[in-house]
Amino acid sequence: MWMMTTFGFFSIVEKPSDRAAGTLTVRARARADLDHLRAEILPGLGPTVDHAGTDYPYRAVAPRGEVAVALANLAMKLDYANFKDAVAARQGKPRAQAYGQVWSVLHDIEDLPPAAPATPPLRPAKTPASAGGRKKAYGGVLVDGEGRVLLRKPTGGYDGYAWTFPKGRPDAGESPEACALRETREETGYCARILAPIPGAFAGGTTDNRYFLMAVAGEQGPLDAETAATRWATPAEARHLIGETTNTVGRARDLAVLDAAIAALLARR
Repeated sequence: MWMMTTFGFFSIVEKPSDRAAGTLTVRARARADLDHLRAEILPGLGPTVDHAGTDYPYRAVAPRGEVAVALANLAMKLDYANFKDAVAARQGKPRAQAYGQVWSVLHDIEDLPPAAPATPPLRPAKTPASAGGRKKAYGGVLVDGEGRVLLRKPTGGYDGYAWTFPKGRPDAGESPEACALRETREETGYCARILAPIPGAFAGGTTDNRYFLMAVAGEQGPLDAETAATRWATPAEARHLIGETTNTVGRARDLAVLDAAIAALLARR
């Protein structure tokens, strides 16, 4: 997939090594484009590797679910009426002119004969939750009327987590929804109701995780032994608190979950 944005041009593909890992490879002609992508919408993008392939001089790898969330967030942030003008304003006229040449070539598509249906059918998209047969876990992101999210502080800073979201593995025969509600109640003290599933699957260190957007349904009860404290935080505060986590995989996952939860909340409104 080619992706042109106001901050860079990217080629996103699934390499053989990505298939088992549940990742995608993002390639670029300019190193700064990957830096911008990481800063703008894809904090889970791995380190940039120089000249590791034949076509593009720069590349990095990101969890597939986080790429999907990043694309959704990119659409949520779109605020311009003319793409080339927006590129020129941000990256300069030479970059806008280069994109304009691509537009001119693709203009000829309208004169081509209609494309035949793809044969064989395209392979269904893989999510990290289905890749590699890893264990699955389910959790919740509690939100309140002010747009804040609830974070939990694991007891003893377990596994390098400073603040995170409640989640856990299902008991035998337990549905994803029931598991997410139970883990949220046990780890935050709140009974909750599900508002909507949060799109995407989010790879952690040992599990592939899915989350639900939730609202509080009662007063807070006692916390289990795994949680030292809970805290309501604005999205900006939550990003800072999650950033204190030293587990790099978990931190990237939780930041992606935060972005996806806020996007899901905005979509509901």
